[in-house]
Amino acid sequence: MAITIRSTFALPLLDCPTNSLFSRSQRMCSRPCLVAGPRHIWRPRVFSSLEVDSPLRRKYSPLLDWTLLPNGSTLASNEWRAVPDIWHSSAEKYGDQIALVDPYHDPPAKLTYKQLEQDILDFSEGLRVVGLVPDDKISLFADNSSRWLVADQGIMATGAINVVRGTRSSNDELMQIYNHSESIALVVDNPDFFNKLAESFMLVENSRFLVLLWGAKSDLNTEAAKDIPIYDYMEIMRIGHESRLSLLTSCKKGGFCTLETIEPDDIATLMYTSGTSGIPKGVMLTHRNLLHQVTQCQQSFM
Repeated sequence: MAITIRSTFALPLLDCPTNSLFSRSQRMCSRPCLVAGPRHIWRPRVFSSLEVDSPLRRKYSPLLDWTLLPNGSTLASNEWRAVPDIWHSSAEKYGDQIALVDPYHDPPAKLTYKQLEQDILDFSEGLRVVGLVPDDKISLFADNSSRWLVADQGIMATGAINVVRGTRSSNDELMQIYNHSESIALVVDNPDFFNKLAESFMLVENSRFLVLLWGAKSDLNTEAAKDIPIYDYMEIMRIGHESRLSLLTSCKKGGFCTLETIEPDDIATLMYTSGTSGIPKGVMLTHRNLLHQVTQCQQSFM
């Protein structure tokens, strides 16, 4: 059955046909094209109408993304089905209270629970727009920071699988994790860290895009990410915010919004062992696994 998304929507068309958001049987009313920017950065254009033979696949965190549901969420605020649902409950309960403070990065950050919830929503939608789809694996190689938290939860909120690792691991270990997990994209801490990976990353063939959490794209070794779309944190946030507003408008006007629920037994993250005694091994953790730990900690402090 053909559906029409009537609102303005930002969509990237990636060079590789296998990475396209649309199957061969899908048709578009106006052909997307990419706008080339400096340093091999590609920017998606925005189109006012889109027709496809089958709906775009989109998963959502049922409490966090409740505004997209026709009648809102039927779940109580403490009925978490996906890890990012926690942040909607927290925003409802604590609102304008400070959720996190990060004075160690430039710019420093101080976010309320409401702001943190919105940032996670915008980041997750930005990732969808640049090409992340449910069940994709995406590597997050970065250290603890305010933006790490937003990226970590934003990835989970898309229904994708988060592959996390800190920056202290060796290049060989990081690239082994990236390749073994079959990651399709990389979210990286800062330019200096990525530049250390540059030589190894040049050998990667299946990278859809690169996201930089901190620092300037001009400091990246772009030869290592040649022909790969590069976005910084604020670009992903802006793209996501604009797309989300458009999507909300579409739903309110009765436009077609095809959504799948993230289920508790969906894989949320791949965590790799330290590799002390051999090659790191990936451990699959579901949303239910992680939520069990959260609820147990919560009960311990009640």
